[in-house]
Amino acid sequence: MLTGELWPAHPHPYRDELLSSWLVRVAHANGLKVQTFCAQEFGNDHQLWNRDIDRLAPAWLIESMSAKTGVPLKRAWETTLLGYEGKLYDKYHSAGQLRWVLPLQIYHRKRRGYGLQFCPKCLADGSEPYYRRSWRVAFYTFCPKHDVMLWDRCPNCGNGVVFHRLELGRPNLIDGPSLQYCWFCGFDLGCAPAVPVVKWNERTFLSWSRTLRLIDRGAVDSVGFDYSKLAVLHQFCALMVSMRCAPKLMAYVQGRTNQSSIPLTKKHIAFEIRSLAERHHVLGLS
Repeated sequence: MLTGELWPAHPHPYRDELLSSWLVRVAHANGLKVQTFCAQEFGNDHQLWNRDIDRLAPAWLIESMSAKTGVPLKRAWETTLLGYEGKLYDKYHSAGQLRWVLPLQIYHRKRRGYGLQFCPKCLADGSEPYYRRSWRVAFYTFCPKHDVMLWDRCPNCGNGVVFHRLELGRPNLIDGPSLQYCWFCGFDLGCAPAVPVVKWNERTFLSWSRTLRLIDRGAVDSVGFDYSKLAVLHQFCALMVSMRCAPKLMAYVQGRTNQSSIPLTKKHIAFEIRSLAERHHVLGLS
């Protein structure tokens, strides 16, 4: 077991980095596989990866990460999705859907959903790839920095992003693999096609990009951030895809904006569970 007040390697979280991404980087920086590091430091009784730790982070984990890396406790908590409480969603609850938060749909240790998006250019930039908290936000469908669409799955094999499983089934692996590779097929996610955003309405996308930049900077307490408008937008998105409440609304708005229709999932599911393509289309219309 590692000893001392701080871990030998104790990297701090990058701007807007997710707790899960930070934890995996810390393990690799200390020369250990993620599962080995967690077992040694937190004990086998504490199972972390059968839950969404970015949403359901236990206090003892945040306190350990803070104490062993020298990061202020408040900053450690900011790597979780709790910082969006009272802003993107009203009140935090451990079960059920949180407004605007993409679910991972975890079943045992498997991820059935596509709740972690990524910008290929952001992953390829810089010396070390990492995953942003903003990439868990349902209306964050494109990168305002690079003006390209995000991805919510590997373009090569279609599997979701599960970077903590990169080492599984690879007993001879010594160095921790880069987080930008697909855990299933090994594809470099930083090389995913950079699809330009089609900005068919200047005012709409200017406002949208500004909101995404505030989220990207972690500026959720900014005086310029209007959460009431986001709540209305979410309700309108829900109506747009409802076959029961507003079956003709989508067609009407598409006609008024001269936008072509796209295939939509004909199920009564939360807006956050829909694919990135569906969410982006509906958000633009809304």
